Amino acid sequence: MKKTWFLSDYRYLFACIGKFLKIMRLTVFLITLTCLQTFALSNYAQTQKLELKVTNASITEVLDRIENQSDFFFFYNNKNVSLDSKVSLELKDKTINEVLDALFAGTDISYTINNRQIVLSGSVHGSSLQQERTVSGKVNDDSGQPLPGVTVLEKGTINGTITDFDGNYTIANVPAGSTLVFSFVGMRTQEFVVGNQSTINVVMEEDAIGIEEVVAIGYGTQKRVNLSGAVSSVSSDVLEDRPITNLGQGLQGTIPNLQVSQNYAPGQGATFNIRGTTSLNGGSPLVLVDGVVQDPNLLNPDDVESVSVLKDAASAAIYGARAAYGVILITTKKGKREQAPKLNVSSSYTVTSATNIPKYADSWEYITYMNTASINAGGSNYFDKRLMDHALKYYEDPVNNSPVYYDPEIDTNGKYNYAGNTDWASELYQNGILKQVNASLSGGTEKIQYFMSYGYLDQNGFLSSYDDTYRRHNINLNLNVDVLEWISVSGRAKYTYSFEDHPSGGSNGWSGISEYSGQLKNDLRPLMPVRHPDGSWAGQGSFTNPFAVGAEGGYDQRKVNDLWLTGAVEIRPIKDVKVNVDYTFNPYSWNKERTSRLFSEYWAEPGKSNIYPWVNPNSVALENSNDYYKALNAYADYTKSLEDHNFKVLVGYNQETKDLKWFYAKRENLIDNDLPAINRATGEDYVNGSASSWAVQGAFFRFNYNYAEKYFLEANGRYDSSSKFPKGDRAEFFPSVSAAWRFSEEGFWDGLKHVVSEAKLRASYGSLGNQVVSSSDFPYISNYGINTATSYMLGGILPVSVSPGSLVSPSFTWEEVNQWNIGADVGLWENKLLATVDVYQRNTIGMLTSGKPLPAVLGTGVPRENAADMKTYGWEFTATWKDRIKDFSYNVSFNIADYQSEITKFDNPTGDLGNYYVGQKINEIWGYEASGLFQTEEEIANHVDQSKLYGGQWNTGDVKYVNQNDDDEISWGSNTLSDHGDKLIIGNSTPRYQYGMQINSSWKGIDLNLFFQGVGKRDLWTGSNRFFGIGSQWDVPMKETLDYWSEDNKDARLPRPYINGGHGNRQVSTLYLQDASYIRLKQLTLGYTLPERWIYRSPIDKVRFYFTGQNIFTITKLSDLYDPENTDLMSYPVPKSYSFGLNLTF
Repeated sequence: MKKTWFLSDYRYLFACIGKFLKIMRLTVFLITLTCLQTFALSNYAQTQKLELKVTNASITEVLDRIENQSDFFFFYNNKNVSLDSKVSLELKDKTINEVLDALFAGTDISYTINNRQIVLSGSVHGSSLQQERTVSGKVNDDSGQPLPGVTVLEKGTINGTITDFDGNYTIANVPAGSTLVFSFVGMRTQEFVVGNQSTINVVMEEDAIGIEEVVAIGYGTQKRVNLSGAVSSVSSDVLEDRPITNLGQGLQGTIPNLQVSQNYAPGQGATFNIRGTTSLNGGSPLVLVDGVVQDPNLLNPDDVESVSVLKDAASAAIYGARAAYGVILITTKKGKREQAPKLNVSSSYTVTSATNIPKYADSWEYITYMNTASINAGGSNYFDKRLMDHALKYYEDPVNNSPVYYDPEIDTNGKYNYAGNTDWASELYQNGILKQVNASLSGGTEKIQYFMSYGYLDQNGFLSSYDDTYRRHNINLNLNVDVLEWISVSGRAKYTYSFEDHPSGGSNGWSGISEYSGQLKNDLRPLMPVRHPDGSWAGQGSFTNPFAVGAEGGYDQRKVNDLWLTGAVEIRPIKDVKVNVDYTFNPYSWNKERTSRLFSEYWAEPGKSNIYPWVNPNSVALENSNDYYKALNAYADYTKSLEDHNFKVLVGYNQETKDLKWFYAKRENLIDNDLPAINRATGEDYVNGSASSWAVQGAFFRFNYNYAEKYFLEANGRYDSSSKFPKGDRAEFFPSVSAAWRFSEEGFWDGLKHVVSEAKLRASYGSLGNQVVSSSDFPYISNYGINTATSYMLGGILPVSVSPGSLVSPSFTWEEVNQWNIGADVGLWENKLLATVDVYQRNTIGMLTSGKPLPAVLGTGVPRENAADMKTYGWEFTATWKDRIKDFSYNVSFNIADYQSEITKFDNPTGDLGNYYVGQKINEIWGYEASGLFQTEEEIANHVDQSKLYGGQWNTGDVKYVNQNDDDEISWGSNTLSDHGDKLIIGNSTPRYQYGMQINSSWKGIDLNLFFQGVGKRDLWTGSNRFFGIGSQWDVPMKETLDYWSEDNKDARLPRPYINGGHGNRQVSTLYLQDASYIRLKQLTLGYTLPERWIYRSPIDKVRFYFTGQNIFTITKLSDLYDPENTDLMSYPVPKSYSFGLNLTF
C-alpha cells in the first residue's frame, strides 16, 4: 500500500496560520511595523552606533564587518575605488560618519550616505578609463513629480547611486557601452544604454493597473480610459507563485461575475461562465488564446501575460455567434524591444490534501444506528448479538482480536464474518504531491523580439492504492521580426503533451475516482477490513472493495498531443493603415488505453471457495481521436486624428474549420492480465467510430470615435455564418453600439479633480446569436439509429435494425441574445483608488425546447422549437487601492457581483412545478416549512393530517410540517402553480454576492499576498442520503447524521432513522436546507527577494523564495459533510495545499 507521509499531519505544522483573526492580526502588525521602520530611516545614520577593532585589515574587510553588524550596505566601482589598502582601527560607540572618516583618512575615497545606502567614489586613473564618463539626470514619476530614493546602478557592477530629494542623480565612471538600471519599489524597473549620452532623464512608471493600462479587445488593444464597453482584465500577477495546474484555478475570484467551476482530479480542468445563467440548453464563453480558439486547460499558466474578459454584447459582438455569453481573451508572453536576454527559472514543490473528507460512523456507531433504524421500522435488531459481541471486542481491543471470525451458530455454511473497525476514508485517501518547473528566455533588439518557454507539471492525486497521476509538458515559442520598416512577420508555436493515469472504471459501471466516494457510502461497512489476516482481499459480493479495485482492477491511461502553429504578417503600406493576416493550424489527438483486470475478492471463508471475481470477463479497450483545426484571420485598421477628433476603423474576415475523427475498439477475455493487447484476447470484438466537422465564417467591423478623449462612440458588427444550421438560416448579422462620457475632462470638473481625478459613464446595447444549441455538429438533421442485436440471431447472424430519429423543426435557428449594460468608472486621489460598477440585463430569446406533444402513433420524438425566453440581470463592482509609503508599497482590490435569472416565456399551460414556468427564478427550491420534530403522541394527534406525504404511522421524532393553506392536511396539492398545497419556495441555490479580495504588500524584499474568496448567499438542498443518514440497509451513516432523535436525545437535529429510509421525513423542507455562504482564505503567499548586493558578483539578477498556502481555512455554516466549493460528494475533493518555491532571473 503506497503512502505519502510527508506533512501528513499538516494541521499541526501550520497551526500558526489556522485562524483568520490570527492572520489579520499578523498583517496589521507587519504593516504597523513597516510604517514605524519607514519613519525611522532618516534617523538611522545618526543613531546607529558601531564598534570596530581591526589590525592590518583591508578596507574591503572593514566594509564587510560594517555590513554584518548594521543595515548599511555599500555601492562602489572597484575600477576607480581602491580598497586594498591596509588599516588598523579601534573604534567604539561611533556613528557611521565617524567610522568612515577614520577609515578613509589619507585616501582619495569619498562617500555619500542616503538612508542606509552608502555610495563610495574616488579619483579616476589610467588610460583604461578614457572611455568612461559621468552621467547625470533627473528622475520623475509619471505625474512630473521628482522621485527621491531611486536606485541607479550600472548593470553587472555595484557602481551606483541614489537620487536625492529633488530626484537628481550623478554617477561617475560609466563606460559608454554600459547599461544603467533605474529601480524603485512599486515602479517598473527601466534600463537605458549609456552610449554617448551624459544626461539621461527618466520617467518612472507605476505597474499598470490604472486608467492608462492597455487591455486586449477583439482584434486589437485599447487604453482602459477609452473603453465604452464592459471589459475586465487581470495581469500575470494573479497567476504567479501559486500551485495551480490550470488557468481557471488562478482566475477564480479575481474578476467579478466570472464563475469558474473546477474539477480537481489530476488532469481535469475548469469551465467558465460570465454573468450567470446562459440558456436552458447551456452555453459558455468563447475562449481565445492569442486570437484563436484554444482549450485554456492545456495552457501553462506561467506563459500567460494577461486575461481580458469581454462581458457585454457591445464588446463581444465582433466575435458573432459564439460570443453570446462573453469572450475570454488570453494573451501569452512575448519578447520586448531593446530588452537584454532574460532567463527566468522557477520551481515549486507542493503537498496537497483534501479540504474535506466526510467522516463515517465507526463500527460500533454503525451497529447502534442500524439496530435503532431497524427497530424504528417495526423490526428487531439488525445485527445478531453474537456478531455485536465480536465487534465490540475488536472495537475495544483491536490488537488482541481479529476483524474476521468464524461462528457456526451464526453461519452454518462455514463462512467467516466481519467484525472489524475500518476507517475507509483514511485508507483510501492520502496526501498528494505537485511538482512544477518553468523556464523562459526572452529578449529583443530593435528588429527581433523573442520569447520561448518550457513548463513541466507532475501531479499525484489523493488515492493511496493507485498512482493517480497527471504529467504535462508545455513548450511555447513566440517570435517577431521587423523585416522592413513597413512589414513585420511573426510566428507562434505551442506544443502540449500530457499523460493521465487513473484507476480503471472496469466494466461494472464504475467511473473511476468518483466511485470511491460512492462506495464509501454504499455498503462499505466499517466492519469489513481491507484485507484478511492472510493478506487476501476482503469482499462482500456485488459491493466490492474499492481499495482492491484501485490496486488491481486495471488502469485508464490517456495521452494528449496538442500542437499549435501560427504564422502572421503585419503590413503598414501607408501612414495610419495596418493590415494583419494570420493563419493557424492545430493537429490535436488523444489516445486512451483502458484495461479491466480480473482479480478475486473473498468472503472470509475457510478454503476461500466463495470467490467474487471483479470484472468478469477482463478486457482491453483502445480509443483515439484526431482533430484538425484551421483558422484564418485577415483584418485592417485605419487610424486618423484631426485636431481633437480621433477615428479608428477596423474591417476583417474570419474563417474556421474543424474535422474530427474518433475510433474505439475493445476485446474481452485477455489471456493474461499483464498482456493487455487486442491480439492477446479471445473474446468478442467491439468496434465503433465516427467522423464529423464544423465551420464558421464571418465578416466584421468596428468603428471608434472620440472627441478629445472626452466623448466616445463605438459600433461593432459581424455577419456570421455557421454550419450548425440549415442553409436558409445559416447566416445572421449581429450589431452593437456603445458610448461613454468622460465628464472628468469637462471644465466644470476642474475644481473637483484633486479628489475625483477620473470619472466616466458608459452605456451599451448589442444583439448576438447562440449557435451552441446542441452537442451535435448537425442538429438540424434527423439521424437514424443503427442497432445490432446481441441476444438473438437470424440466419446465423446478428440482425441489424434501423430506427427513425426525432423530428426537426423546419424553423430551427439561432437562439437570440440581447444585452444592455450601464456602467461607471471612477478614479480618486490621483487614481490611487479606482472603482468600476456595471448594471446589466441579458435577454435570451427563442431557446430550444420540446415542441407540442404529437400522437404516439408517430413513432418518434417531437421536434425541438425556438419557444422559450429567459432574462438574466445583475450588477458587479470592483475597486482597487494602490499606494506607496517610501519603501513600503501595497494595494488592495475587492470585487463583488450578483445575478438572477428568470423564465419570461415557456409553454407550460398547467403550471406544472416539475417543469419550467413563466416567472420562475432559476434554481428555485420548492419544499415544505418544517417546525421541528414531534415530541409527544399528543402533539401528533393534534396536528393536521400528514398521511398524503406518508401513509404509514407518524411517530415522535418525525418531522412536523407547517400547514400553509389552512386546510386539514399537509400535501403537495396538484403540484402546480395554482395548487401547490403546502409547498412554497424555501430557497434558491444560485450563488449570490460572489466576491474576492486581494491584499498585496512589499517592503525591503519581503512580500505578502492574501487572497480571500467567497459567496454571500446560497441555499443548498443536497437531496442526498448522506445528509439524511441512510436511504436503505446498504448505506453507511456519517458522523454528522448520528445526531438523530431518540428518547434520550430529544433536542436532536435530525429525525429518527428508518432502515429503508422511505419515510415522510425525507421531504424537501427547511429542516435540511443548508446555508452554503462562505469566506475562504484562497491563498497566502509570503516571499523574500535577496538584496542585490548579495548576488551582484553572480550572473543572477534576482533570487526569490516563497511559501504559498491555498484553501487554508474556510468560515461557513454549511454542514461538515460538504466543501462549499464542491457540494457533490461523488466528485474529487477540493485540495488544500502548501508550496515552497524558488524564482531565479538571470
